[in-house]
Amino acid sequence: MRFDLHTHTNRYSACGKATPQEMMAGAIDHSLDGIVITEHNVLWSEEEINELRAAFPKLVILRGIEVTTAHGEHVLVFGITDPSLFTEHMEDSVLGEIIAEHQGAAMLAHPFRYHDEIHPDTMAMPLHAIEIASSNIRKHMQGPIDALVKSLGIPAAASSDAHWPENLGLYGMEFPYRINTEQELAAAIRKGDFTIFADTARVNQMNLELGKEISLASRLMDQGYSDRQIRDLYGSSMSMLQALRAGKEVELVTPIP
Repeated sequence: MRFDLHTHTNRYSACGKATPQEMMAGAIDHSLDGIVITEHNVLWSEEEINELRAAFPKLVILRGIEVTTAHGEHVLVFGITDPSLFTEHMEDSVLGEIIAEHQGAAMLAHPFRYHDEIHPDTMAMPLHAIEIASSNIRKHMQGPIDALVKSLGIPAAASSDAHWPENLGLYGMEFPYRINTEQELAAAIRKGDFTIFADTARVNQMNLELGKEISLASRLMDQGYSDRQIRDLYGSSMSMLQALRAGKEVELVTPIP
């Protein structure tokens, strides 16, 4: 089964650009078997997710959450469906205890996107996978992420971090058996029963388009525009603009499975 485990909608993620229905239709268009909705610090209710499932019966739709920890890291949590357990900026140690107690699975999302180092409290959490490719992981992050995966000895993961349908399935994870529930997904991640994939043709095409965006942003920077002005004018992400201003490579990566 091909899954995209890191996606957002405009229902609960302020950065989401599309409705849940548009995102589900996009998942089907990109030949995904399953999708996990991982809003920022919000877990969908069972009633909400069941309503969406009824509208898209061909797609396995599961709940997850992207938790922003007290140290500013983003951790994707799977297999735990009690929304009362999560709060924004919760202590990393508390989040780790919840994951262990409730047999969840944790994936560190886009490491080194915001910080040059991962906080020791985050490293001490029970992490089960490290995201090495997404629409928010750029080439300058690849070396540190590869070293982190090697040092921790846990599997490399990939998902789109899509905020609009066009990015769905850009990267993802394939499971050798059917996944039907959040708990089955968490168990598979904990066991490392998956491989990663990338739509190389789409990644290459997006990098061509990104080259034009980089060229425009660089010219505007030379003209004195601030990162916020460029973002507001053209929608570029702040993390990408800050990396570009620092002379870092900001193209998307193509991971080796």
